[in-house]
Amino acid sequence: MGIIDPVKISEKYRNELKKRVADFEIPLKVKGFIATDDKPSLSYANATKKAFEEIGFQYELKKVPRLSLESGILLANAEKDTHGIFIYFPVFGNEEDKYLRNLVAPEKDIEAGSFFWTRKLSKNDRYAFGNVQEKKALIPCTPLAIIKILADMKSYGNGRKPLNDKTVTIFNRSEVIGRPLAVLMSNDGANVFSFDEHGPLLFKGGIPEETEYKRADALKLSDIVVTGVPNKKFKKISIKELKKNVTCINFSTNQNFDKDVEDFALDFVPRVGPMTVTMCMRNAIRLYENFFDYHAPAS
Repeated sequence: MGIIDPVKISEKYRNELKKRVADFEIPLKVKGFIATDDKPSLSYANATKKAFEEIGFQYELKKVPRLSLESGILLANAEKDTHGIFIYFPVFGNEEDKYLRNLVAPEKDIEAGSFFWTRKLSKNDRYAFGNVQEKKALIPCTPLAIIKILADMKSYGNGRKPLNDKTVTIFNRSEVIGRPLAVLMSNDGANVFSFDEHGPLLFKGGIPEETEYKRADALKLSDIVVTGVPNKKFKKISIKELKKNVTCINFSTNQNFDKDVEDFALDFVPRVGPMTVTMCMRNAIRLYENFFDYHAPAS
């Protein structure tokens, strides 16, 4: 198929999401918080706001001092007419960001980065409430975007183990993208090699284990390679390292693959951003359906 444009995939989802938002009796309101003067971050925040509003959401973007963000989140948690909260990270760029991420009430956590949702993912618990099957659990936006892109490309199968007998390598083990993605794909049947600056791990059935496999070993086995390394010193992946008919996905702002991978790979996805925003909209709708449409907000 060649180079895959995530915008075209996201458009299909957004058309459906727009119809769903229009069916709700009250407008869905999302509150976004940004605590930086960084121009690219502000541009992204405004673009996100525009994208949500085009679908039919009410989106309030609030620029706040970073020391006021905690009180802003707590206030938004308590607001009955706020159905989702979106925070533009990084804020402090350290462990305090994790604290802020977990401060968001689970029923308003669009990004699904809090422990409430990541624990469900780790336990392979697919439902928001026990075994109520029509109330699905949320998945962090970028991992979900990657899965949906693969599904659109027919690289993600069906059934209980859609990645059975597949090998995946992921270069990124962050708590909000790389690790959840490794857990998700390994729960779906794949053997997932996970690399970061602390070395390799192998995920099987959602559980990590130590491995002696190096980068070269993992890449030669992999049917799917996903990269998200922001460090420009990262050695770009070349076609000499890859097996034939590999699918490659880059979600970093830096390209982690050599240019010739575009022609070598069965499918190459150079960016994921547009689908990430779309999956945030999808998560916002799911939160409303799970917690507000039929249930009172969780205490």
